Amino acid sequence: MRSCLRVLAATTLWLAVFGAASAHADVPRTGDNDGVLVGSGSAPVQLEIFCDPQCPYCAEFESTYGDRVAGELAGGRLAVTYRWLTFLDARHHNDVSARATNALFLTADLTTSPTAYQAFVQDLYHHQSAHGPSNDDLAAMARESGVPDWTADRIAAGDNVVDTAAVNDANWARLKEENPENPGTPTIYDLNTKSVVDTQDPGSLDKLIS
Repeated sequence: MRSCLRVLAATTLWLAVFGAASAHADVPRTGDNDGVLVGSGSAPVQLEIFCDPQCPYCAEFESTYGDRVAGELAGGRLAVTYRWLTFLDARHHNDVSARATNALFLTADLTTSPTAYQAFVQDLYHHQSAHGPSNDDLAAMARESGVPDWTADRIAAGDNVVDTAAVNDANWARLKEENPENPGTPTIYDLNTKSVVDTQDPGSLDKLIS
């Protein structure tokens, strides 16, 4: 699977691997406020995923592995920390990634379940388009995914809850530290072993969750 890079185009094979998380009742931000923890911090497998809402390779990744991730989240064996990036806005001369990222942070609260958050992520990537979804479209996806109505209403209203440029810069710096050789999206990082998942190995998923 290919990846989107911050500096113009480049193709890198990235598939993704998933493992385990807890059926926690909420989806909090990470301690640094730049990520969203989906699942429990005590889940046996902890993955960090770097992605941009407009990245087509991230969409491919979610299409291929999203249901598997959702199942492991529901089973309480996998936790995923999403590290959202917005660098593709500059390339496409729009604000789609920033608006989607803001919506994804709006849903990161005590009333959103991990399964609802993951469903929202999958639906968002399923509806990628040249001009991106409107705020009303994002709100509708959130509702259909099980996000509470009051949160969806805030998405529709365009409430700003995060400095998306600052989040992008912080997560980009972290990505370069964790994957200096190929800092593209999606990058999947194993927080337990402190290593990038070798997604070119066809057995990597099985190894991770065994």
